[in-house]
Amino acid sequence: MRPRWRKVLSDLIDNKARTLLVVLSIAVGVFAIGVIVGAYKIIEADMGKSYAANNPANIELRMDEFDEDFLNTIRKFDGIKEAEARYVFGVRIRPLGETKWTSIDVITMQDFEENKVNLLVPVSGATVPQKNEILLEKDILEEFDIAPGEMVEFQFREEGIKTIRVVGIVQDSSTGAIDFLAPPLGYISTNTLKLFNQPEIYNRIFATVETGQDDEEHIRSVLADLKEKIEKNDYAVWRTFNSKTHEHPLESTVNAVLGILMALGILIVFLSSSLIANTLSALLNQHLRHIGVMKLLGGRDNIIFKMYLVLLLAFGLLSLLIAIPAGGQGAYWLANFVATEMGFSLLGYRIVPIAFITQVAVGILVPLVAGFMPVIKGSRVTVQKALSGDLAREAGEQDERGAERESRTERFQLKAASMLADRGIRIPRPLLISLRNTFRQRGRLMLTLFTLTMGGAIFISVFNVRVTLYEYVQNIGDYFLADVTISFDKAYRLSEIEQFAYQDPRVTYVEGWSFSNAEILNPDGSTADNISIFAPPADSKLVSPMLVDGRWIQAGDIKKLDISEGIYDYYPNIEMGDRLLMKVNGKEESWEVIGIFKFIGMEGMLGYAPYEYISREQNLANRSFSYRIVTEEHGRAYQEVMAKDMDAYFRENGFQVSESSPGHATLDSASETSVLPAHSAARLTIREVLAYE
Repeated sequence: MRPRWRKVLSDLIDNKARTLLVVLSIAVGVFAIGVIVGAYKIIEADMGKSYAANNPANIELRMDEFDEDFLNTIRKFDGIKEAEARYVFGVRIRPLGETKWTSIDVITMQDFEENKVNLLVPVSGATVPQKNEILLEKDILEEFDIAPGEMVEFQFREEGIKTIRVVGIVQDSSTGAIDFLAPPLGYISTNTLKLFNQPEIYNRIFATVETGQDDEEHIRSVLADLKEKIEKNDYAVWRTFNSKTHEHPLESTVNAVLGILMALGILIVFLSSSLIANTLSALLNQHLRHIGVMKLLGGRDNIIFKMYLVLLLAFGLLSLLIAIPAGGQGAYWLANFVATEMGFSLLGYRIVPIAFITQVAVGILVPLVAGFMPVIKGSRVTVQKALSGDLAREAGEQDERGAERESRTERFQLKAASMLADRGIRIPRPLLISLRNTFRQRGRLMLTLFTLTMGGAIFISVFNVRVTLYEYVQNIGDYFLADVTISFDKAYRLSEIEQFAYQDPRVTYVEGWSFSNAEILNPDGSTADNISIFAPPADSKLVSPMLVDGRWIQAGDIKKLDISEGIYDYYPNIEMGDRLLMKVNGKEESWEVIGIFKFIGMEGMLGYAPYEYISREQNLANRSFSYRIVTEEHGRAYQEVMAKDMDAYFRENGFQVSESSPGHATLDSASETSVLPAHSAARLTIREVLAYE
């Protein structure tokens, strides 16, 4: 081996701490880029394919109950390729021996083996339930530890507690992809409906279109025509959804999160390049005498330049040995984390070529570019200055203004020290020397300060995002201030429920709420979007909105509502007092917008109108299906106990309870859909920044 290359090898081996510092500085940035690019490409490729592999419905209709004959009519409708019917109803289940109930939606299919829309992916156990058997969607595992073959108890209305066998765990990436606030799902065949005392009927249609399965305008057009035909047959359609076949409903959200991580990854690479430049500048200062000796022995500038470029290349290659394997694993871990949270499957671990190429390019080019100027500067130093070990003075003599600035700085320091000495304040000489050395190389000082400033700014900004997200969750909680929400299968008078509720000394306040589904219509009569209208009392104490504009609902408001800011997607110039064409309870009506509030937009739009008006329009004046209860304590554990006690109490007194849930469960369901991905991104980013710092 030639002496020059032995010198390079010696520089790598002799100072292991410095080599490790430079290599890790490069590796952190390369790792971050590899993780983000790899995860982005894996998710981009697998998310759509996994979703499309289940043949997701382009159209979903939630409607009045219908039979098989009407389903056959739908199947013959022009533009419909496949149409299947389901009957969906809610029950409560729990494993044997458990005391805690959880609500699920049970989906009834006529023939699992012939199912062609919204296919189920097996996780464990069977995929076709027989009579008095049930499949559970894997999300239920977050609530209970249930395995195929176990028995679970269920309770439906006032039918008492019965048992059913779980024969399989499945993943449904299609049904739950649209309805984000829906509870976990269970699946039974029609011959099991007798166990629940339910007739063999349907209340939902899932259909695919013949052409244009990724053309949203075409899908909306077919949906509008189909909905019109159904309503002409005297069936009410309560809610509609539409989606593309090859685009997961959450794709844009995931891409936005990954885009933020990509930007932070690039910043980390940039900061690591600053650290590399600083480290190499210090290295060359230490090697000035080495360079002087090499030049005395005939070493030319280009030879020295090549030697240190090879050293930089070695740093980059060593960093790649760490970053590429770790980046590949990290990319798959991040992609799998996102897939698990969003409910789709990955197609397996693999090396992503574009991520590999990007890592190699960044790992080699970043140290070469970052170290180019320090190497040029060091290789051109004269023998005299190199042997004197003063590269800074060499640079200073080439620039008279720089020398003058240095002289002014030294004079200022001496004058300041003298003034302090006159006042009896003596600065230690080592401190004066360190201050002088700090300002001798202003370029290096500025680079160091810039690196530290940017690193600190990124660090603080990430934590600010985290704080903002948690604050947003808390603000979302202001829409769900009740400790217990209890729903009934029939509407009870407000005074009756209040009378029974207040008999429990732990209950401090009760409100009855109403609810209505509606559709916002375009001027041509087509559906723009669904809207869920909550109707609390006008003077409700259990909702504290984040108003963007306008005012909140008041007593006496008729056909007036506050609406979530998602309305801006359809009417960006909407103002207070404008009117919206809506279909409410099957009738087209014009409603006035009196306020716009902040709320998550993953479940369509949300509106608020006074209970007094909505209940009267539904012929339910002074009655309600749903009640909010406030208790004397508000902790999670206390809410769960109260929800259980209220459920048992009202059932014992003859009320037909549908569900009793603690307040935190409502908040968690409402907030996790939009906040969790971003919060996860913040956590991942914090880890990267901490690693870099």
